[in-house]
Amino acid sequence: MAKYKNTKQIAKAAKKEISDSKLHKYLIAIPLIALFIKFIVMGNIQAGGWLGADGENYTMGVDGLIKDGFFSTEPKLSFWPAGYPLLLWPLAAISITKFYYFVSFLQSIFFAYSTYFFTNKLRTSSLKYLAFWASILISFNPTLSLSTLAIGYEAPIASCFMMIAGIIWANASATIDKKFWLNVAYVGGWFALATFMQPRFLLIAMIISVIWALKVAGNKNRIRIAALVTAIMMVAPAIMIYRNSVVIDKATISTNLGVTMRIGAGPETSGGYARTGPEVPCEPKAPATTVTDNEVVICVVKWYLTNPLDTARLSFNKALFFWSPWSGPKVEGTMARNPWLKISPAHQVAQGSQSGHDFVYGPFGILVSWGWNLGQMLFLFVGYRSLRKIGADEKFFANVVATPVVLSWLISIGTIGDHRFRIPTMSMSIFLQVVAFLVIRKRLNERVG
Repeated sequence: MAKYKNTKQIAKAAKKEISDSKLHKYLIAIPLIALFIKFIVMGNIQAGGWLGADGENYTMGVDGLIKDGFFSTEPKLSFWPAGYPLLLWPLAAISITKFYYFVSFLQSIFFAYSTYFFTNKLRTSSLKYLAFWASILISFNPTLSLSTLAIGYEAPIASCFMMIAGIIWANASATIDKKFWLNVAYVGGWFALATFMQPRFLLIAMIISVIWALKVAGNKNRIRIAALVTAIMMVAPAIMIYRNSVVIDKATISTNLGVTMRIGAGPETSGGYARTGPEVPCEPKAPATTVTDNEVVICVVKWYLTNPLDTARLSFNKALFFWSPWSGPKVEGTMARNPWLKISPAHQVAQGSQSGHDFVYGPFGILVSWGWNLGQMLFLFVGYRSLRKIGADEKFFANVVATPVVLSWLISIGTIGDHRFRIPTMSMSIFLQVVAFLVIRKRLNERVG
C-alpha cells in the first residue's frame, strides 16, 4: 500500500513537472510571438518606427548631441530631461538612416525579455497561477506593446519596472548573502535607467527601496538596502545635473517642472494639457525680469494651498484623466499618436462617418468611456487587495507593484491630468488587474457551480 502511495506521489510530481515545463515554454513563446508581430509591423512602417508624443523634442536633442557632443547647447536638452536623448545618441551615431529601426528593435527586444523575466519569476513562486495571463495581457496590450515602436520613454520604463518587480519578488524571502546584495545593486541599476529617462520616478525608487528595506531583518541591512539602491540610482540624475551646470549654469535635472505644473493649474482650466483661462500669476523678484522654473513651482503650490475648492476640482479631474480611454468622448491626454489608434475599431468607426462619430461620441460612447475609466480603477484596487490577502510575502509584493502606479497617479494630479502618464507603469497596473480578473472569475464560477 505504501509502495502504491509513493507511486502516485511520483506520478503526481512528474505531472506537475510537465505542467511547469509547458508553462515555461508558454512564457517564452508569448513574448516572442508578440515580438515577431512587431518586427512585421516595423518592416511596414516608413523608417521603422513612429514619433511618440514628445518625439520631435527627443530627436532635436539627439541632433544637438550629434552636432556638438555631450555639452550641446540645444535648448531641448535642458528644458526636457536629457537622459532619453543621451541613450539614443549612440544609435543615431551608428546610422541616421537606420535610427528608428535601431530604437524600435532594441526597445521591443527589451520589452519582450522583461515580460519573460517578470512572468518567469511568478512561475517559480506562489503566484504561478498569474504568470500565463500576465504574459498574455502585457505582451498583447496594444498601446503598451506597440509603444516600443515609438520614440518615447514610456515602454522602456514599463520594461524597467518588470525587471525591478521580478528581482524584488524573487528575493522577497531570500537569504542575506552576496547574491542578495548583487540583486539589490541590480534593482538600483534598473531604477537608474528608469530615472535617467524620466526623473519623476526618483520618488518612486526611493519609496520602493524603503518598502524593501523594511521587509528584511536588522537595521543595518535595512539601511544598506535603501542606501545601495539610492546611491546607484542617483548616478542618473547626477549626470544630467552635471551637464546642465556646465551648459546653462544651473544645477538642475531639467527646467520644465514649473511649466508643466502651471499648465494643470488655474481657476478656469480643467487640469488637462489643453488648458484654458488665465495662468497662475508668478512675478519675478527684483532685480530679475523673468521667473525661474523653481519660482514657478512655488507659485503654483501656493496657489493650490490658497484655493482649496479649485484644488479639489482639479484633483478630481486629473485623477479621472489619468485613467481616461485612448479615444472617445472622455479622452484626455497627449496620446493622439498612440499606435493603437491606427487599428482601434472605436476610433475607426468614429472617423469613418458622421453616424459613426455620433455613435461613439453619443450616450452609448459616454457610458462605455465611464465604464472603462471606473472599471480600470476598480480592477486595480480589487487586484491589490486580493494579492495582499494571500500571505505576508504577497502583501509585500502588492505594495511594491502598486507603489509606482499610485505615485504616478498622484504626480499626475500635481501636474497635468494626462492618460499618457500611466503608460510607464502599465506593466504593473495590468498585473494587478490580472489578479482581479482571476479572483472575480473564480468567484463567479463558484456561484455558478
